[in-house]
Amino acid sequence: MCSLAIAGAEPVLCFQVPQKPERTAADSFDKLAAKAAEASEKNQLADAAALYRKALVLRPKWTDGWWSLGTVLYDQNNYGEAARAFQRLLSLMPGNGTARVMLGLCEFQLGKDAQALKHIQEGDALGVINDAQLRQVALYHEGILLLRARQYGAAARPLRALCEAGLHNGELVQAFGLAVFGLTPKVAPPEGTPGAQIVLRAGGAECSAAQKHADEARAEYEALLAEYPDYANLHYVYGRFLLELHETDAAVQQFKAELQRNPRHLNSLLEIAAVRYRSDSDDGVKYAQQAVALAPKLPFPHYLLGLLLLDTGKAAESLPELEIARKAFPSEPSVYFALGNAYAKTGHKAEAAEARAVFMRLNAKKSREAGDTFYGERPSGLTQDKLEAASPDQHRE
Repeated sequence: MCSLAIAGAEPVLCFQVPQKPERTAADSFDKLAAKAAEASEKNQLADAAALYRKALVLRPKWTDGWWSLGTVLYDQNNYGEAARAFQRLLSLMPGNGTARVMLGLCEFQLGKDAQALKHIQEGDALGVINDAQLRQVALYHEGILLLRARQYGAAARPLRALCEAGLHNGELVQAFGLAVFGLTPKVAPPEGTPGAQIVLRAGGAECSAAQKHADEARAEYEALLAEYPDYANLHYVYGRFLLELHETDAAVQQFKAELQRNPRHLNSLLEIAAVRYRSDSDDGVKYAQQAVALAPKLPFPHYLLGLLLLDTGKAAESLPELEIARKAFPSEPSVYFALGNAYAKTGHKAEAAEARAVFMRLNAKKSREAGDTFYGERPSGLTQDKLEAASPDQHRE
């Protein structure tokens, strides 16, 4: 800008008025980012969130910024906005497993259970940062989500992993107890009741066993049975525990004790039938038959009965049972393995060849995915997950 001479006056020098230089967008972004980081470090979360938002307006593809904004909002319990921040980050970095887990944790708090479980499991599969605390939080929430979904066998796995890592607190052992008893958090025994104590102590025993203290766990279960011999499912739960220790005969005695208390206890029938397969299939048949009569619409009892009949030389009788299983479990190689044998023994050569071909294809696929190979029927390894997947409410009282 130039100063002007006044008309009729002596001329004056024209000069430029110095102007304040404008800050570039880069300068502004760098300062906002630095201030946001500083506010976050000082735990000034509201200020940090505001600063991160301003910086992201200037640089919307700033992935570190979206991560930082998401974590700040999560720490403020602002789960809705935090979820949106992690979604923006994932739109830029879809392979970021840690962000996917954080999105799942937000959705857990928002009551979006199905989405939360999906994103936590996807994030875990993609891989997360080496943060023990985040890993533990993710595993615990995965366990709770699986409990809510009534996938009790699956829920026990992340909870056991937490115990193996050295954790042993009230929330964890209660969740573990609910998993082994097949209970959702909504129907957990009320606090202060004997049932609540039994669930808690059983969860503690399972956690101790995961930490290689099997003798302590066994003693706790024995004490529980001495105090509450008629408590529903306690003998069954202890039997499952003994099966994990490969104490088959002792486990069967517990399943039989559960059946004395309740002759219609489906899972005890199935466990005994599965244990008897190949060791005493004739005895196992009667337990499988009772299970089929008790729950004719469930496919797994039919599968187990088919295996036992086949092993006792009754291939023709096994076929209709195994066909029911094939329709229910079309991707399970063990079913086709058994079907191939049953067809071969009844002279159906073409059907046998077809079943064996499907078995080979499915078995190869499972081997690639899981890193192991299936060599035959393993009924006891399928019982809990297959039964729950078919009808999660049928095997509990």
